[in-house]
Amino acid sequence: MAQPTTASEIAPNGTLRVGAIGIRVMHGVAEPVGQFIANRLGVSYEPVVYSDPRDYAQSFGKGEGDIAMGARVLAPTDGADLTPDVWLVDLLYLAAPGRDLTNIDQIDLPGRKIGAVLNSPSDRYLSGALKSAELVSVPLSSNFAADAVELLRNGKIDALGADFGFIDSMVETYAEAKIIPGAYTSVRVAAALLKGRSDAAVATLLETLNEAKRNGIVQEAIDQAGLRNGVRVAPS
Repeated sequence: MAQPTTASEIAPNGTLRVGAIGIRVMHGVAEPVGQFIANRLGVSYEPVVYSDPRDYAQSFGKGEGDIAMGARVLAPTDGADLTPDVWLVDLLYLAAPGRDLTNIDQIDLPGRKIGAVLNSPSDRYLSGALKSAELVSVPLSSNFAADAVELLRNGKIDALGADFGFIDSMVETYAEAKIIPGAYTSVRVAAALLKGRSDAAVATLLETLNEAKRNGIVQEAIDQAGLRNGVRVAPS
């Protein structure tokens, strides 16, 4: 159990509000991990779920949460203290049927159109990594999976770059598409605590997360989210 003064500094209202993007590889894992942290602090737990990567990134400094758990690249380094990585998420390509795409090396070629969720880690990474192919950034919506399938079917994009959890769920309803073997990069997921907290508060959060990794809490959260492959506990 954390010291009362440290717990009240991290969760001053007696409830640990944990922000995360509402997708399996983020909120699906962050929720049980956040509950574990809240239990260790001796406070209640409240999820703060964001539907869009941009909303998550812009939430820092608004007082909407006490900590956040998400991709490192979405957290402002000048506004939050980040812990070491907690879990890693592979980013993969899903290719439209009929495309001569069998490996990652065939993606970045002239004439190719590669889709990604607007402002997502995939979008941010591919905007710098693609040199010849065209990046098509698509806003995230409640119907994004269906929209992405239509883009692939209609030839508007040749492949979609996204996290393993999303790609895996799409394959269930779009069996004609194929996953290109191999991850093109991995998202590093960390916890973020707003700057201004004491060194003791930062250390308490770090120690609690290390315990969650050591004791199998993070792995159990990954398993409970149904993430069979492509998501793993980050090495300590």
